[in-house]
Amino acid sequence: MNARFSFRQIAGIASVIIAMLVNLPLIRLANRTQLAIFPGLPDTVFLFFRLLFHIAFTFFFIELNRYVLLQKRYKPRMNLLGWYGINLLLFSILTALFVGIMLLWYPERPILVLVTTYFRTFFVWGTALLVANFLTVLQQNRSMQAENERLKRESLQAQLDGLRAQLNPHFLFNSLNALSSLIREGSANTQPYLAKLSQVLRYSLQVQNRELVPFSEEMQFTNAYSFLLTMRFGNNLQIVNDLPTQSPWLIPPMTLQLLIENAVKHNIVSGAKPLRIHLAADSISNTIRVSNGNQPKPEPADGTGTGLPNLENRFRLLTGKTIRIVRSESEFSVYLPIISAV
Repeated sequence: MNARFSFRQIAGIASVIIAMLVNLPLIRLANRTQLAIFPGLPDTVFLFFRLLFHIAFTFFFIELNRYVLLQKRYKPRMNLLGWYGINLLLFSILTALFVGIMLLWYPERPILVLVTTYFRTFFVWGTALLVANFLTVLQQNRSMQAENERLKRESLQAQLDGLRAQLNPHFLFNSLNALSSLIREGSANTQPYLAKLSQVLRYSLQVQNRELVPFSEEMQFTNAYSFLLTMRFGNNLQIVNDLPTQSPWLIPPMTLQLLIENAVKHNIVSGAKPLRIHLAADSISNTIRVSNGNQPKPEPADGTGTGLPNLENRFRLLTGKTIRIVRSESEFSVYLPIISAV
């Protein structure tokens, strides 16, 4: 049920409490030693054995009914009423066995043994059935909650896997396309570009199954990716990264790369209109700000248009927080909530 008590432990505790409450009047009567000379009064030995019998009796019926009701073992041969009939039969047999043993021990007290044992044990039996039904319902509710939590985690993981599957092909396509352009041009920067591309691709493979990564690792990846873009676009693209490299933060992998890639893909990058991308931390709003000049291309760029929605979903699913997008005539900014590692 929780970290402290299991359902079986609760059944054991309930058995002791029920047995003590049922036998308490006779325990108090037996303690009046000045009345012990009168015949028919219970003695300590008799009460001790009946107390043990009631504890075992209660625990047996709680656990038996909890198991049968939880697993519905009485189906399909009988209905619930038939199962309670079997309970009544077991009650009669076990009580008769105990009474028979006690009569052999106390043949001079048949009324005491018969009357007090049967009536009190019947009360114990009925209480045990109520406790068993209560624990069964409680355990079913806990099982349903655990199952719902498991399904929720699986659903979130499936959504995250789907988001990663959308991000990775997009990134690979643009990186390989940039390398192809450099090779066609026969640029001397091909080898340095290839080395950085190898670093970037290796990182993208390493983080595929990770939900969050240290910010320092993401910064190394972002710097490598920025190097690839500046080699490709030259002075037409300026990426200013003022983010701290060793901050104790976490971030969904490839987040900054996606925002930089989006800025390049949807805006004009040319000598006449250089594109400036700025990355900085905003201590007031506790966010990471990625901004770029708002100079959209005349024709919409090819793509699915799911980059920013996917990124927002990742933050929402992983942290419960959302990103903030601010657009003006001259600038486009995305604010990412900072995720502390502490």
